[in-house]
Amino acid sequence: MVGIPVLASERLPEGATAFGLLMSAFAGGNFFGYLFAGSLPRPDASRMRWIMILLFAWFGVVIGSLGFIPYTWVDFGLLLLLGLGNGYSAVLSITWIQTRTPKEMLGRMMALLMLSSTGLFPISQAIAGALSKWNLTLVFALPGVLVLLMTMWIAFQSELKVFSASLTHAEAEG
Repeated sequence: MVGIPVLASERLPEGATAFGLLMSAFAGGNFFGYLFAGSLPRPDASRMRWIMILLFAWFGVVIGSLGFIPYTWVDFGLLLLLGLGNGYSAVLSITWIQTRTPKEMLGRMMALLMLSSTGLFPISQAIAGALSKWNLTLVFALPGVLVLLMTMWIAFQSELKVFSASLTHAEAEG
C-alpha cells in the first residue's frame, strides 16, 4: 500500500493514473477471486496443496518483481492475477477458520485474525515508508524473496497435506 503509490509516482510514466490502475487491478482481482472461491467446486486435497504452494510462490514472484518492472500494463496484469489468488485464498482460509472454531470462541478468533492482518498494518506501512525513501526496489524485492523462502519451507511441511485436505472438506465438517 505504501510502495505502489511511490512506484507509480517515481517509475511509471502514467503517475497517478498508474496508481489508480494498479489499485483497481488488485481490487478487481480480489473481487473475482471471491466469486471463484464461492462458485467453483473445491479441488481435491492433492490439488489444493499444489494450488496453495503455487499461489504463495506467485505472491512472492509478483511482489518481488514489481520493483523491477517499469510498465504499467504489465504491473496491472500481475496485480490483477495477484488479487485473484488473494481473493480465492482469503475465502477458503476464512471459511476454514470459521468452520473449525467453536462458536463461543469465534468472535475472539476473528478479532485475533483482524488484529494480525489489519491491526499490524500501520507498522508494516511505517517500515515500508522508511524503506521506500532509501531503496524502492528493496520495498518489493525483500518481501518477495521472504515470501518465496517461506513458500519453499511450507511446501516441505507434512502438516501442509493435512491442512490442504481440511480446506477441501471445510463445508462438510462445518
